[in-house]
Amino acid sequence: METKLIGIKYCGGCNSTIDRVGVVGEIQKTLPQGFSLTSDTNAAPWDTGIMMCGCISACIDKPEIRNLARRWIIIAGNNVDMLGVPEKEIARTIVEKIKSFS
Repeated sequence: METKLIGIKYCGGCNSTIDRVGVVGEIQKTLPQGFSLTSDTNAAPWDTGIMMCGCISACIDKPEIRNLARRWIIIAGNNVDMLGVPEKEIARTIVEKIKSFS
């Protein structure tokens, strides 16, 4: 089975309202076998990218970032793809989305 790369791209964290690193840690713990998280842009294009933005401005959502992955899940504060999600549910929501893509 080929490992699917899930790329992580962090914002600068200047106005973060969530624990971005904590959410990614939870994703790492619950990601099913066959998926691997990376921040290595040399491995792009990733199968899926996660824009881990700490606030709703999602300042890294730019064309040069979008080109790093085939599809994106955008976290902007307590929003996952523009839907409000409690912080404790963000990682689970992301993993479910990743699994639905396969």
